[in-house]
Amino acid sequence: MDTIGKTVIIFSLLGVCLLYGISLFVTPPFVPLDEVALHENEIIRTEGVITEFSVTEYGNVLMKLEGNQTELMLFVESLNDRKELLNLSYGDEIEVEGRVQLYRGEYELVVSGNAIKKMTPGCNISFVSQIAAHPEEYKGKKIRVAGHADDVYTRVFYLRDETGNHRMRVATTSSISELQEGDKIIAEGVFSYDAEDMRYELNLISFEAL
Repeated sequence: MDTIGKTVIIFSLLGVCLLYGISLFVTPPFVPLDEVALHENEIIRTEGVITEFSVTEYGNVLMKLEGNQTELMLFVESLNDRKELLNLSYGDEIEVEGRVQLYRGEYELVVSGNAIKKMTPGCNISFVSQIAAHPEEYKGKKIRVAGHADDVYTRVFYLRDETGNHRMRVATTSSISELQEGDKIIAEGVFSYDAEDMRYELNLISFEAL
């Protein structure tokens, strides 16, 4: 290969490396939550408040963001930062970066775990899926949990996540007749382990509708 050919290849490789280096420092545009649907297949940044959190049967995380009277589903494709994700709470305001895609007729943002930045903390309210991942860490603690009421009986009901993959048994000594199946609530109580039935459950103190 002559000198000119080698020079062309060298400069081509340098050009590719330069473009890659620039891409690392280019920040995707910020898009308000209500305009995300206009940017299909683009990489963007947006922000909102977490109102749903669930872990799929394959270990991926789904989160719902709300803001500007709009809801957007986040699909977190990597659990390398699982600990950070499990530290998120209901009501946290976050900024995320990802690619907009259409999935089953709804727009969602596909992000990685390290592309989520907490901006404003919420009220330290956990989700059912988070507790299911490490129930022993909550044993004996007074906690607040967001979820949907399921299988409501006189003094027992279940709290499930959005997907229905995880459920928590909730026991109470008072009537819960005003609670309806499907209601989205925040339940407050003491998380304990029932050795006789070998299961975790929440001993309800109070609950509030969302």
